[in-house]
Amino acid sequence: MKQYKFSSMGKQKLKSFEHGHDSGTTVDAHASDDSSHTSATYSDAAVSELLYMIEEEKLAGDIYEAFYDLYGVKIFDNIAQSEDKHFDALIQVADSLDIDTDRFVLADAGEFTNPELQEMYDTLLAEGSESLTDALEVGLAIEEKDMVDIAAAIEDVEGTQLAEVYDNLLTGSSYHLDAFALMLA
Repeated sequence: MKQYKFSSMGKQKLKSFEHGHDSGTTVDAHASDDSSHTSATYSDAAVSELLYMIEEEKLAGDIYEAFYDLYGVKIFDNIAQSEDKHFDALIQVADSLDIDTDRFVLADAGEFTNPELQEMYDTLLAEGSESLTDALEVGLAIEEKDMVDIAAAIEDVEGTQLAEVYDNLLTGSSYHLDAFALMLA
């Protein structure tokens, strides 16, 4: 079994897109800070979920950047920047576990390794390109899906530092959801 060190870290519209998980081995992650030694075991499913969440955050950021370029409405730029921070936080977790993240970091905007996320991006980009209202509705739908996925991911890693990162992302996504809802009101 490969050992992963987890460094200390601070805290339509859409169809269901399933992502599969392997469930054989586990990943042991130990905080390197002796003063707060915590240990967590991450299953293959939890690692797979982390990789999916990284790419899902990239999808949101890429969509919002495209809509900002198309419509010039500041909400898309602001939330795209926030999604980039979400992406970076998850990349930092994966990197601390020695998981290769180059395929996400080096990918062009709108380019995804997960075919379901590629299909979702293409579909949502086309829908949101019809009108500003459609783009705002796509934003709302993305945040709703993101929140469901994050909540499920938290359950799988409850009590770990990864759960804390997910919890912070969930809070941010709720703010994004509220912002899109306000624009649509």
